[in-house]
Amino acid sequence: MVKFKFFTIFLVACLACNISVLQAKLIERSSKKMPNWIGKNSEDKKKLYFAGSSTQDNFDKARKMAVNDALTQVAESLDLTMSVNTDRIISDTGVFLEDRTRTKTRDVRLLDAKIKDVYFEKYDNSGKISYTVHALVEYNKKDYEQEKIRLAKEYEQLKQNLANRYTKANSLIKDNAYFDALPELMEVLKLIYNYGINQTLEPEVLSKINDILGKITFNNSFSPSENHSGIKTNISAHFLNSNDVCKKYVFVVKTLNDFSIETVYANETGEIDYMFNKVSYLKKSNYKLDLDLQTTFNLEDDFIKKYSFKQVTNELDFLGDNKKIILNVSANKMQENLIKELSSCLVQNGFVIVKNDADYVLNLKFNFIETSQTEIKTLQSPDGTLFISNASIVAELLSVKTERQINGISSQERGFGKTINKSYSDLVQKVSVSVINSL
Repeated sequence: MVKFKFFTIFLVACLACNISVLQAKLIERSSKKMPNWIGKNSEDKKKLYFAGSSTQDNFDKARKMAVNDALTQVAESLDLTMSVNTDRIISDTGVFLEDRTRTKTRDVRLLDAKIKDVYFEKYDNSGKISYTVHALVEYNKKDYEQEKIRLAKEYEQLKQNLANRYTKANSLIKDNAYFDALPELMEVLKLIYNYGINQTLEPEVLSKINDILGKITFNNSFSPSENHSGIKTNISAHFLNSNDVCKKYVFVVKTLNDFSIETVYANETGEIDYMFNKVSYLKKSNYKLDLDLQTTFNLEDDFIKKYSFKQVTNELDFLGDNKKIILNVSANKMQENLIKELSSCLVQNGFVIVKNDADYVLNLKFNFIETSQTEIKTLQSPDGTLFISNASIVAELLSVKTERQINGISSQERGFGKTINKSYSDLVQKVSVSVINSL
């Protein structure tokens, strides 16, 4: 006697029917008498029989889903070690599975499953037509037993593969060979996730993965580009306390607020060469580099969402520890206010303003042009005056060490206010922000 998991379906007269079908009017059936196999899985000397059901608004779809239901029951009874992914059921019935769900499973081969019988009922619920279809699938016992044996052997092989990989990973970790250990641990976690093998090991494996990810560190090198409008970077990614480098790892260049700019790749020596175009030296840590774990290790979306992996990120501070700066401001108006506002912005971005022994020099020429006024009308103030202050600026950032210009700008700025003083104040603030954001 063959023993396997049977799946019974509740309800005698209207199996797999929802409430709306129970309330609907029966207008057609495929036979006068409902077959006695509905809702029952059975067997005889050579065959196994699985009954599936489905209710849909389309007969063909209901028929397919009923067969899918029966095939899923066959697969689940074959593979008792884990749940079934109906997306992977293979059959010669010509039925393709719909409404798929991805679970921990292996490929289950149903090479000789046949549709033995189909029974349907057609319902009308206030003009809405639906079909309830029941399908009986026949499966050869001999094929069933062979597939069960194959799945059992495959499962043992998967368990052994997991054990071998985990042993290898632990050995590599002892030797501080983190680059080779990490993909082995990832494969172990994939085996646990995909096949449900040794799930008690899952937290331990994830902890070791995150421990290795935490050892990734960076050496950053920055230099002005030849056209003075950007910054060249040479970034080396490697593992702490190891000779391993992150060769061919994939990273994403982002702003600090996680706006993705571009995907970049480390080479065989773990180095990343990248050009930042038209960026500011004066703004503290504008950008960062995040490890793209999913692309680097070819991980599926569901897998990457399942686990809390340690984020590997590298904030890029283009000036590094060189933060001493001389501020030279030449202005025909508001010079004191401008120096105060610029100094405040520079300090906020980590600079120290000095008189000598500096790393950088910031030169700013401020040419105040005029303040004009215009009449404005709003709902709150039908008659009002708006003052507009105009100025042109020329600024440059120099390296004391190389005596070269790093960045330079030339622009016009405008300040607005309900009084002359407020328009002046707004102009000074906008000039300072423009300099910090541009140089």
